[in-house]
Amino acid sequence: MREPAPVWSVPRRALLAGAVLAAAVLAPVLPAGALASGSGQPLVSTGGVTHVRGSTAELEATVDPHGLATTYYFQYGPTVSYGFNTPQAMLPASNSRVKVWQIVNNLQVGDHYRIVAFNAGSNGVARVGKDRTFGTKSRKLKFTVPKSLAPIVYKHSLTFNGTLTGAGGGGQGVALQASAFPYKSAFTTVGSPVTTSSSGAFTFHVASLATSTQFRVITLGPRPVFSGVVRQLLTPSVTLKVHHSSTPGLVRLYGTISPAEKGARVFIQLGKAARPGNTEKTEERTSRFASQFSTIARRAGSKMSFFSIVVKVAHSGSYRAFVQLRNGPLKSGASPTVTLHAAAGRKKH
Repeated sequence: MREPAPVWSVPRRALLAGAVLAAAVLAPVLPAGALASGSGQPLVSTGGVTHVRGSTAELEATVDPHGLATTYYFQYGPTVSYGFNTPQAMLPASNSRVKVWQIVNNLQVGDHYRIVAFNAGSNGVARVGKDRTFGTKSRKLKFTVPKSLAPIVYKHSLTFNGTLTGAGGGGQGVALQASAFPYKSAFTTVGSPVTTSSSGAFTFHVASLATSTQFRVITLGPRPVFSGVVRQLLTPSVTLKVHHSSTPGLVRLYGTISPAEKGARVFIQLGKAARPGNTEKTEERTSRFASQFSTIARRAGSKMSFFSIVVKVAHSGSYRAFVQLRNGPLKSGASPTVTLHAAAGRKKH
């Protein structure tokens, strides 16, 4: 014989339904997104870069602590492996998005960065924001330096100008580096660093150069930017003097070469007019020098060589001494010109 059903079985369904209804009525009304903003790991978003001054800048981001006290910091560096971290900072517990920022002192254009945050709800796994890159290709720091430099005379000074363009180019510390002939030694810094102007311009002065040298410019900091290499060639310091004889047109030409270049061939050359674009490759060139005589330099001391030659001047005009050098620390060079006069009846050039 079946036992009768408990007397509470039917009313129980009604009681359960009433309890559910009561819970729905009594439950607090939560704002939209409250379930996602309860208590758990933080929500993060990497922001931009502001207040750029040279290599110093502020990295920005937003962090939602998600109801728990949250620690955050930024990672940054030249690649997505980063390599640098800002100091850790703390946000109090809240369920609101908070804008955060931190200052970095060695940020370079092209660096990657992102926000990192963790709290008690992270279970040992930090939340990271999307990777972003500081600047664009067009804003990347870049040196503009001369492609070539005109030769200068031995022991003369050099002025080296250039510009650092791109984000942070103004107010940047830069240094001049050099590698002397035969250009096999490592580049070393010459003189003191300078600071670029607001437009990125800079100037270096080298008081005296004794050999041909390659130069480059480098930014200061842990991740330097390099300019292209520029070669400054040197020529010897050459003098040319004239001693006149009692015979018209007969003179002794003599002079010195510094530094000493014993055995170097010295050409006595006469300046001639050249028709632009006719005999010369460059249309702008309107003169050239043609060799008339030659001699050999002899050692006169440890610092200079001496040359001398007696000639009969056949053509009046401007003459110079041209010293021919090959494959050494100095390139060929010439003296200032002197005016020579031929004997009466001779042609003038």
